[in-house]
Amino acid sequence: MLEESFTISMRICQEGHANALALNKDCNQIAVAGRSLLKLYSIENDGFTEVCNMRGGKNQNLSYSSNDVAWSTLDSNILATAATNGVVSVWDLSKFGRQKQLLVYNDHERTAHSVSFHSGEANILISGSQDGTIKCFDTRCDKAIYTFYSNSESVRDVKFSPHCNNVFSAVSENGTVQLWDLRRGEKCLLQFTAHSGPIYTCDWHSTNNWLATGSRDKQIKVWNMDGKNSLEYTIHTIAVVGRVKWRPERTYHIASCALVVDYSIHVWDIRRPFIPFASFNDHTNVTTGIAWKGNDSHCLLSTSKDSTIYKHAFKDASRPAIKANSQGASSGRGGDISFADKKKVYSIITATQMMKINPLIARQKSINGTEQFHIAESNMCRFLLKSSYTGYNADNSVPLKEHECFFGCAKELMFTGKKLGDICDHNAMVSRKYGKHNATTLWNFIKVLYASNEFNKQKYEHRNSFSKQKNCQSSRRSTHAINSDVLMKWDHHENNTGIGSADGSELKSQDEDALLDASDSGGKQTYPPYGSVILSETQILTEITFDNFDVLRNGFIYVGPPDFTKALAFPDTALHCDVQAARPQLDIKAQDRAKSPPPNVPAILKVNHIPPIPMWEPHQFIADALKLQNDVGDVQTALAVLIAMGESRKYLPIEESLIEHWFQTYIDQLHRYQMWNEACTIINLAWIASVQELNQKSTTVYTNCGDCGRPLSGSAGWYCQKCKSMRSSKCSICGLIVRGVYAWCQGCSHGGHIEHLMEYFSNRSVCPICGHLCEYN
Repeated sequence: MLEESFTISMRICQEGHANALALNKDCNQIAVAGRSLLKLYSIENDGFTEVCNMRGGKNQNLSYSSNDVAWSTLDSNILATAATNGVVSVWDLSKFGRQKQLLVYNDHERTAHSVSFHSGEANILISGSQDGTIKCFDTRCDKAIYTFYSNSESVRDVKFSPHCNNVFSAVSENGTVQLWDLRRGEKCLLQFTAHSGPIYTCDWHSTNNWLATGSRDKQIKVWNMDGKNSLEYTIHTIAVVGRVKWRPERTYHIASCALVVDYSIHVWDIRRPFIPFASFNDHTNVTTGIAWKGNDSHCLLSTSKDSTIYKHAFKDASRPAIKANSQGASSGRGGDISFADKKKVYSIITATQMMKINPLIARQKSINGTEQFHIAESNMCRFLLKSSYTGYNADNSVPLKEHECFFGCAKELMFTGKKLGDICDHNAMVSRKYGKHNATTLWNFIKVLYASNEFNKQKYEHRNSFSKQKNCQSSRRSTHAINSDVLMKWDHHENNTGIGSADGSELKSQDEDALLDASDSGGKQTYPPYGSVILSETQILTEITFDNFDVLRNGFIYVGPPDFTKALAFPDTALHCDVQAARPQLDIKAQDRAKSPPPNVPAILKVNHIPPIPMWEPHQFIADALKLQNDVGDVQTALAVLIAMGESRKYLPIEESLIEHWFQTYIDQLHRYQMWNEACTIINLAWIASVQELNQKSTTVYTNCGDCGRPLSGSAGWYCQKCKSMRSSKCSICGLIVRGVYAWCQGCSHGGHIEHLMEYFSNRSVCPICGHLCEYN
């Protein structure tokens, strides 16, 4: 192992990049295949030495542009390549020149992705292709000896099992894994859906009957293939998985490389799936091929699109766990805070072992310890916020599970069918029930600002500071002119001396009797005309509510008759000061000075010129509140408020493109949680054309023939054009053609009447036709 203790590299070509590599059975040579590349190198202690360039000569074709390469497990002179044009070539290194290309198979109709040799038969190899087939070749024949039909459009990888000589695995772009037996090619032994996206690679464990698969969903899954397949471990990576290889002599270690984005090679301990055990960061482009050097678990070979090959020494690998942050904190939606820190784990030494160990060494080990990667643990602390800080009693709240808040609000929120005030009350109660206190406050604001009777009377418009003011003045001047006769009548009854002001306003006062005499009807007080304000000490309101908020004007209180409230305006002069300061002083005559002043003398301020009043509009405030809800991740509340507001939402200054994004995000969340009815409700309530069209898109369901397993295509319905059969349209239980709701198993493609299947699978678990273990619920 001393000569393998350092990392070496070599640049292999200038005109293309490598796609795959393979080792011979003696582990002393490596074959590298790729675009415009097919070379052999010998592995030396201090580097690589080129042995043979298989792509020599002038007459080249696409047969030399390979996606995969495999070396025979029994003969070091035989290797095979899978080309981009679908050709599978077999090479004999013992021959010379073009005679090295021993056999050329053109059986595939599309690109060949993978090739693999049988572990016990030197002449047998298989290949998987983009055409959805798996071909089995015998090097003693010039054509494929058998074809296995997958139920997918593309087979990405094939591998022979080291535990069963004639069994091999095939992974497809539809996320399924199939097990086939070379002796029984009519139907696969086992088929199951392993990933939510295309599977690009697979690899068998050397000792355990485990199959590892890597997919576009950025996950590596380890399946136990003893009996019925079961998921044992799941590794979460940061990029699409391109290759996986089990590490020799390490039961729980597996190496992987990414198809895009990530250039590193990671070695994972499947028992700790969220952080790599070790990483190699030498390549400067995407790694395309990895292989361990035989049974040497400390030497890893790799090639990349940067046109280099590396022999990595494991001691040079970086350890991400050492650099990772050992502490973390997070805040919950209820105001609680969780804190985690790393817990030191030491190896356990028994009393017998302690007696055999030197006391000094034992003491040193007990202090330093030997921490194990896969048994790392953390201490978790949770700090709860007191109910006095939130305004809500935590004892009365429902204990929430994961996603329960989202599910509950999606099902219980109300959008239409009642008045806006009732909708806001209901939705505020639902939000409080599920701990969304910010949403509760927002619903209460919506009720106050848009469901109030007085606010409904206001004609909110988007106004600028100049043009709208002129319109406001002209409207009020016309009102003032219409009531000029009332103003003359009011001035006729005034008895006191007027006090002129600089701006043309007059301040006049009179006693209570004069006001009563000026009324047109007996006993009823007559108010001054539009443009005047009455303030009386006996008329100050003790409580201001949102139902009579129209008495508020820039902090000033008007207590006149209700009919006057809509036409009043206030100048930015003395009325913005204190009420007492704005009230005039009475000019008491000499003969009246000995008399007591009349009680409750009102003060009258008459304004001839009425400037416009800037009205506070809540639209920008509500728009900012909705955007804040979206920024904190609660697009559900933001969109629910917009839908519930109805026509009032047109006043909110929110771009239509942003609202459309909210719709798309929320509908996508509902689809992810399979809340189809709620998603349809949101789409039906949408007012944006692109969102309404989501319900008009067609859904395509791909089905397979129950006899041959090939996809059913064309307009022939359940008629299979390959095997000329109509059995797929018949019920597997009663044998009659299904004319109602049809249910079928995606594994074996057999089905029938849903009522018959429900009754059949109530006490059975296998298919009545083929014995497939169907999963029915």
